[in-house]
Amino acid sequence: MINIEGKRFVDEGENFRNYTYAQFGKKVIEQPKSQAWQIFDNKVIELLYDEYHFEKATFVEASTLNSLMEKTHGLDKKMALQTIIDFNNACSSNKPFDPTTLDGKKTSGLALPKSNWAQTISEPPFRAYPVTGGITFTYGGLKISENGSVLDEDENPILGLYACGELVGGVFYNGYPGGSGLTSGLVFGRIAGLGASQYLHQRHQVK
Repeated sequence: MINIEGKRFVDEGENFRNYTYAQFGKKVIEQPKSQAWQIFDNKVIELLYDEYHFEKATFVEASTLNSLMEKTHGLDKKMALQTIIDFNNACSSNKPFDPTTLDGKKTSGLALPKSNWAQTISEPPFRAYPVTGGITFTYGGLKISENGSVLDEDENPILGLYACGELVGGVFYNGYPGGSGLTSGLVFGRIAGLGASQYLHQRHQVK
C-alpha cells in the first residue's frame, strides 16, 4: 500500500485484516489528500475480499508494472515504481507463504518492514486500487452504568433511558478487532434489556 507520493506508510503484514483495518483506515486518512493505492499481482487476486470484486470496485490493471503506473492518476509514478522494486528486492525470505497464519515471511532491509506474507509483486496482470478511509462509527458515545442506564453530566442515571451497542462510548479507543462491535451489542444489549425490564417491573410494583 502506497500513498500518492509513491511511498509505503504501514506494515501491511502486521496482522490479519480484522485487527488492522480500522487503524489502517486512519493511516490512509492521514496521508496526503487522504488517498492511497493498494497494489496486487495475480498471485493474490483470488485471496482478495469480496469488496474488491464488486461491480463498482475501481481499479486499473496492466501486464507490466510500468504500464500499471501509467494508468494511475495523481500518483508519483517514478517513486511508486521504485518503491515496488525496493519492496520486491526485500522479499528474500525462504519461509512458505501461508495466508491463514502469521507466517513470518517478512521483508529484509526496509526501514518499514512487511512482517508477514511478503511476496514479490511480480506475476502479471497487476492491479492497483485507489482507496481512502471511511467512517464506521465514532469512538465517542453515551456513558452508561453497570445495568445499561444512561448517565447524565453528573453521572446520575436518567430514569427509563438505557443504551447499548455503538451508541455507548468508552468501549474502543485506537482501533477495534472485527466482530467486536457485534459482541459489544450482544453483551451490553442483554445488560440494558435486563436493566430496562427491572426498571419497568419496579414501576409497576410502585403503582
